[in-house]
Amino acid sequence: MELNKLLVVHDPTRDEQPALDRAAVIAAEIGASLHLFGCIHGDISGVDREAEEVKRRLGEHRKKLDACLAPIAATGVDTESEVEWDKDWYRAVVRAAARNHADMVFKSSFKHSSSQRILKPTSDWILIRECLCPVLLVKNTAPPDVPRILAGIDISVRTEPYEKLNEHILEFSRRLVESEKAEVHVVNAFPDFRVKPDRKKLIELSGLDSSRIHIKLGPPEKVIVNTAKALDASLVIVGNSHRSGLAAMLHGNTAEKILDKLDCNVLAMP
Repeated sequence: MELNKLLVVHDPTRDEQPALDRAAVIAAEIGASLHLFGCIHGDISGVDREAEEVKRRLGEHRKKLDACLAPIAATGVDTESEVEWDKDWYRAVVRAAARNHADMVFKSSFKHSSSQRILKPTSDWILIRECLCPVLLVKNTAPPDVPRILAGIDISVRTEPYEKLNEHILEFSRRLVESEKAEVHVVNAFPDFRVKPDRKKLIELSGLDSSRIHIKLGPPEKVIVNTAKALDASLVIVGNSHRSGLAAMLHGNTAEKILDKLDCNVLAMP
């Protein structure tokens, strides 16, 4: 997986932009370009020349985005900004990511209560379910000197989509291991001892030492959260097993279930 273009979602409701801060560091390290996307909307009914008012507000917002990008561009990172007028801003992000051929989407993520998540689909869930590329949900935390990363996979499921998802997660994790910039661990939850994963196979697939392979009994979301907290992980990588349809409505996916239970960043892989 090549990371040549990073798309960052600008949050117009907050001064702090942890997703932009994190993306700027990564873009500088790997030589990627950074695309800052902003989407706004407001009530302009009754305003004379509504089209001109929309254009004016978009212009003002783009100036804000360009101001955010100026210090990043000064470091040599290739940057660009884009603004759009749309009430449904999270789906506007999905379209922007596809239109700009983004390799990864960065979005700041803040905790929601259980009722907020159940009663209203949040932007995080929309992005996780609908984006065609990986989505990094960034919490407002400072990155450690040596990141500790936990990749959640399940080698017991033999369907082709799951196997491809496992491979995407492991491939990304192997690149982090090879860069020697992170301490990578792999966790595989299992529901009962009839389907306990093979440790040797996990070692072979991941290329990791046995001490960094964690095989634990229990629901995936609970096992991943507990393991991440025990390791003090700074990033958790998980796949999107249920992205759409009835399965998504009834069960959600692991990324959604762990998001508000972790203080670290979460990377959802499609």
